[in-house]
Amino acid sequence: MTSALLRIPRHWVIWTIVLFVLTFALGFAAKAVVALRFASLDAAVNRTHSGALDAVAIVLDKLDHPVVVVVVLAIVFVVLVFLRGWRLAIAVCAVTGFGWITTLIVKYAVAQPRPTTTDLTHPLHISPATLSYPSGHVVFAAALVTALLMVCHGMLSRTIVGIVGALFVVAVCWSRLYVGVHYATDVVGGVLNGVAGALLFAGLWNLLALRLFGARHAPVVA
Repeated sequence: MTSALLRIPRHWVIWTIVLFVLTFALGFAAKAVVALRFASLDAAVNRTHSGALDAVAIVLDKLDHPVVVVVVLAIVFVVLVFLRGWRLAIAVCAVTGFGWITTLIVKYAVAQPRPTTTDLTHPLHISPATLSYPSGHVVFAAALVTALLMVCHGMLSRTIVGIVGALFVVAVCWSRLYVGVHYATDVVGGVLNGVAGALLFAGLWNLLALRLFGARHAPVVA
């Protein structure tokens, strides 16, 4: 029987606290000091526009819509059921979903308004629905990649998922700047928040799995 436990750092509680502290610290710092938002970066990225880049940005803009999230997680679940078993499939989806939702706590605590799009040379007229910090799209992407890394066995699979996942997260970060709906600090904070949220719920999942499935110990990474 395959293990129901995720590969997490031995001191996952400490790492979770540190990452959430950094997430909040960056958000409040950027809100207090305008220069830390690097607002001009949005306009610079937007000036590189093309039809192909517009299409990519618009597709990635759908990433944190609830229906899209459900579809993505459903696909991940089906694939992982065959590759890692139903327990780890549930774990990855739960860790990603709950990790993503933690962004709401950070958003409403920091309460950073969105950047304006008046300085963009090529606005795409995308209307964001929530506050600016952190980027919910990036939080979801980072949480998903982090959760997937927790079920990788062997250096090869971790390397492949790590590289592809990093490129995916970078693409999502770029897209949020390209459409001008986030500051640079929002996407950096999104990565921190996504990893922190995933790590928090991965640790909680392992504690629950130890009780439900009677495993002796959780696999850890130093």
